[in-house]
Amino acid sequence: MLLSRQADYAVRVVLDLAIGGEGPIREVARRQSVSPAYVGRISQSLVRAGLVRSQRGRLGRLALARSPEQITMLDVIEAVDGPIRVDRCLLAPGECGRELSCPAYPVGQDIISYAVDRMGSTTVADLCWDGPRAKKLARQRQE
Repeated sequence: MLLSRQADYAVRVVLDLAIGGEGPIREVARRQSVSPAYVGRISQSLVRAGLVRSQRGRLGRLALARSPEQITMLDVIEAVDGPIRVDRCLLAPGECGRELSCPAYPVGQDIISYAVDRMGSTTVADLCWDGPRAKKLARQRQE
């Protein structure tokens, strides 16, 4: 499974909007050290997926279209990269014909399943500084 740079930046943009609220594309780009043109391109995919709202114009603005609790990491990644793709033998059993004898096949299936499930259950709110998982992490670091 490979996440693109575009997916990485999309996650950063969505987290920036969740933490900082609505903002001009240029400001989001500056805070994330990404070119405004690239943020604009990424935001188009996020808008099409219904995750972000965009106001056009010279000072175009971005805002989350839903609450951070309603947006998962899987939503963001698939908005820009499409459905998560994996090696053909893991995606389509029977493709290579070695699934029953391949020692790596069950492990690969478990890893992919775990990763997709985890991304689908982790919300943007979980990753924000005041989200439940972030608070739990902060408590663990203090112990």
